[in-house]
Amino acid sequence: MAAQNPNNQQRSGKKRRIGFDCEFLEPPPKRYVQSECPVCLQIIRESHQVTCCGKKFCKTCIEHIKAIQKPCPTCNEEDFLNFPDKGLKQSLYSLKVRCSHQKDGCEWMGDLRQLDEHLNTDPRPEKQLDGCKFFEIDCIYKCGKHQQRRYIQVHRIKDCPKRQFGCEHCHYYKSTYDDVTNNHWPVCGSFPVPCPNQCGSTIQRQNIDSHVADECPLTTINCDFHHVGCAVKLPRQDMPEHMRENLLTHISLLATSHAKQQDKITSLETENRTLKTELKPLQQLLKTAPFIVNSRPLGPLEPPVLTMTNFQQHKRDDNCWFSLPVYTHYQLGYKICLRVDANGCGPGKGTYVSVGVFFMRGVFDDSLKWPFCGVISFQLLDQVNGEDHKTHTLTYDDKIPNEYCARVREGERGMGRGDPKFIAHSKLEPKYLRNDTLLFQIHKAK
Repeated sequence: MAAQNPNNQQRSGKKRRIGFDCEFLEPPPKRYVQSECPVCLQIIRESHQVTCCGKKFCKTCIEHIKAIQKPCPTCNEEDFLNFPDKGLKQSLYSLKVRCSHQKDGCEWMGDLRQLDEHLNTDPRPEKQLDGCKFFEIDCIYKCGKHQQRRYIQVHRIKDCPKRQFGCEHCHYYKSTYDDVTNNHWPVCGSFPVPCPNQCGSTIQRQNIDSHVADECPLTTINCDFHHVGCAVKLPRQDMPEHMRENLLTHISLLATSHAKQQDKITSLETENRTLKTELKPLQQLLKTAPFIVNSRPLGPLEPPVLTMTNFQQHKRDDNCWFSLPVYTHYQLGYKICLRVDANGCGPGKGTYVSVGVFFMRGVFDDSLKWPFCGVISFQLLDQVNGEDHKTHTLTYDDKIPNEYCARVREGERGMGRGDPKFIAHSKLEPKYLRNDTLLFQIHKAK
């Protein structure tokens, strides 16, 4: 009956809806002069009559003809109007018809007005499975597949490349079936892959290296006695036989290696005794060294120079600077450092450089006497003539409050003690401040 299949137009929802593609249970009564649209050759949907020849068409069919500026399909009149024919519509819609898919096996019968509801062209996923099981619909995952409603659910669950899918190996990655199988599986650490040595084992990709290195029977390995001279390399599965058949050879190699090691031990012992003899005068020299920095001994002639760079930046930012720590003696020394406030602190704020000594937790503290008693002096070095150093001396005795010289807890500095008006900003240049740098020394405690 039909020249066109309306499912092809109704399925996508993008083409115009033409007439009903179905058959009447019984031929329409003779009073229905016309029940078929001359354009789509289907049962008329939403009947419209033209003013030129009086023929009746589907509403969408005749409006399409007018939209493309074609003449009447039946009389070729170019100037015509169309209007709804509600009487024909109501009469036709009450007639009994079979499903459009009766040839596929659908046994539905009902009024023509019920056909659309039976076919169900609603594209919404929650409504898409309701209706005629033989009607073709699109996959909701937009993979391009369209088939009869009775098969689409199986397609969605088992066949659609864009269905939701989780990796069954790592149980973590989730995406579409196409993405998981084509993009994730080639890099998934839990994906099973064959051993590259073709030993027959299947191992997770992330464990393949350890399998080859430690387990694979076909991996070529060194003999256990290669470190003493056995150069044999065999597949792991063949190595036990080699070990059994070459027991005497391996024992001989061990004996030779042992003799060489004994000779080397003797040579090292002789070298060690020589070094100890040469070390004694160096140890005596180091005992006289006044300081060590960061637990490394310095020479005995002078204390280390502690360098403070970027002085002007510290001053502008009102920062305090702590020097590298030093020990007052090479053995059983107290660990101390300098704090320098470039912009001053307390009564020296804004016009002086303030300098103080801070005790720190040191490696010898458990063997030292606390609180500290003695004399520590620090100097700001003259960088022009090397003669006019600025010096401040601190004496620690029973008149000094305990908190300034008490033992310090791990990771902390004690309370500092020094001179808040050590030197005025106006007296720094050019003698003491050069290249934005100050140089300090701490002298040995008495």
